[in-house]
Amino acid sequence: MKVSNTLAVTAFTWLEIKRARLRWLAVGMLLLGLGIGEFAATIAITETAQHRLVFFAASMRLATVFVIALFVATSVMREFEDRRVELVLSRPISRGDWYLGKLLGYAAAVAGMALLISLPVIAQAQLPGLIWCYSLMLELGIVVAGALAFAVTLRQITIALSLVVGFYILSRSIAGIALISRAPTVDLSLPSNQVVAWMVDALAFVLPDLSRFTQAEWLIGTLPTQIDLVLLTAQSLIYVVFLAALGLFDLYRREF
Repeated sequence: MKVSNTLAVTAFTWLEIKRARLRWLAVGMLLLGLGIGEFAATIAITETAQHRLVFFAASMRLATVFVIALFVATSVMREFEDRRVELVLSRPISRGDWYLGKLLGYAAAVAGMALLISLPVIAQAQLPGLIWCYSLMLELGIVVAGALAFAVTLRQITIALSLVVGFYILSRSIAGIALISRAPTVDLSLPSNQVVAWMVDALAFVLPDLSRFTQAEWLIGTLPTQIDLVLLTAQSLIYVVFLAALGLFDLYRREF
């Protein structure tokens, strides 16, 4: 891999994002989120400021995740359908250069989008808002890596996007599912319940625990410790590398 080739692909990815006017979509989402926050504040009897902040943060987290997943998946699929990938790889650019360049371009874009979305949170919550924004960047990094890997591997937008959504929802809920599978009301003496519990534990071991990321409670309650932030950063990097390796493996084995 050559750094210059990777940066060139990153630059073209940025140009594509600019043409898609993703920043204006982010601004529209921001205004919509502010409206949702104001509505939540009007129906709250007490602590209206906290309700406004929590509803805004929670809604913006989910909206940003699904918009980014859709954008990355459709963008990659369009490049394959228009045969732009073949054109790029016909030049002295390796498949690894192209993949890493796309990943870096999308990651930088979502970092900027996360910062824009987080401006009202940072303005009101300051340090907790900055921590929330940083965690959102880490979470979106995993989503970008997953959307890119599934789009490259499957080459079908519906299946790829469905897998990204399923991967995200399952990763968000796997911790709760694991607790339910071993709840005191569950009879673990039954073989069927034991098998279900083992399967859930296996999934919890493989999937990232996204329920620990970007918690709205941080903005009004206890902040995560430095160790928590280090663990979140390490978890994000591990899964980004793993998903990138998955996508690269399939990209190198396919014939164009």
